[in-house]
Amino acid sequence: MRDEEWGMGNVIYLFFMRAGTIIINNNQIILIHRFWQGREYFVLPGGKVEDGETVEGAAIREAKEETSLDVILGNKFCEFYNEFDKRQNIFFLVTKFSGEVKLGGPEAERNSEDDKFILEWHNFEDIKNLKIVPIELKEKLLKFFVK
Repeated sequence: MRDEEWGMGNVIYLFFMRAGTIIINNNQIILIHRFWQGREYFVLPGGKVEDGETVEGAAIREAKEETSLDVILGNKFCEFYNEFDKRQNIFFLVTKFSGEVKLGGPEAERNSEDDKFILEWHNFEDIKNLKIVPIELKEKLLKFFVK
């Protein structure tokens, strides 16, 4: 699945998709702690579905790029439209993974004091107090993992 284009008159609307993963180990979830443009927040591994790529393929690629892990996807965890970044978001549970957690890909290349990416494992209970974006994802994580 890839981005969709709709032409309406002289305006073209692009529908961007973001594929992400929920990687869990010993009741902890991996998050990317971000510091960017004076903001501090957390995201899950994921990114744009490239042209000609499946959503599942993008989720696997992004997990590898951002965490250096080889992942096997399980069921789709959630899907929602994020009004802030105008993207359809699809997240998958990871059933198995191998490798050593290490920041890689474009994020490792861009990693600096002004644009920081830190991979962190967090207990499920931590989710309540962390600024996880998008908020729709945080709400779904809380509902599913935090009792």
